[in-house]
Amino acid sequence: MCTACLAAGMSRRLVLGAGAAALAVAPLVGTAEAQPARAVDTPDAALTRLLEGNARYVSGKMNERDFSANRAARAQGQAPFAAVLGCADSRVAPELAFDQPPGELFVVRVAGNFMTPDGLGSLEFGAAVLGTKVIMVLGHTSCGAVNATVAALQKGNDLPGHIGDLVRAMKPASSPS
Repeated sequence: MCTACLAAGMSRRLVLGAGAAALAVAPLVGTAEAQPARAVDTPDAALTRLLEGNARYVSGKMNERDFSANRAARAQGQAPFAAVLGCADSRVAPELAFDQPPGELFVVRVAGNFMTPDGLGSLEFGAAVLGTKVIMVLGHTSCGAVNATVAALQKGNDLPGHIGDLVRAMKPASSPS
């Protein structure tokens, strides 16, 4: 376990419990109606596909896509090959960063890219019910939510609405050791 995960309240017991929950609902995998065929069958193949897509994105040689193509088929069900936990940052969507068409990634996003019980449940759903083969945790530099959290903790700022909830959730990982 990484120190950030432990600081965020994620224990080995929580992670193992999540795995057990995923196994418990494994019989439900494939029960959703009319799912498209999955081209990725192993975690290694899923990771390779993500890395190859990211290499295309970085090089500026992304696949051209008609995003309206296959819309009717996608409406019938989903079978994403990977799940992505990422920040809610608006500058790039995970589908673009990994050069994937609609329906291939199951994405959970929250400002500051931290795990909540709801986010964990969503990722478990992706793995146990939709059959994702890998979970990618996608971080980035210059995160405004992290910078705002550090500033709020240093200055004792009061933040409006539920932004304070984000700061409190990120505090364990943002505080110096």
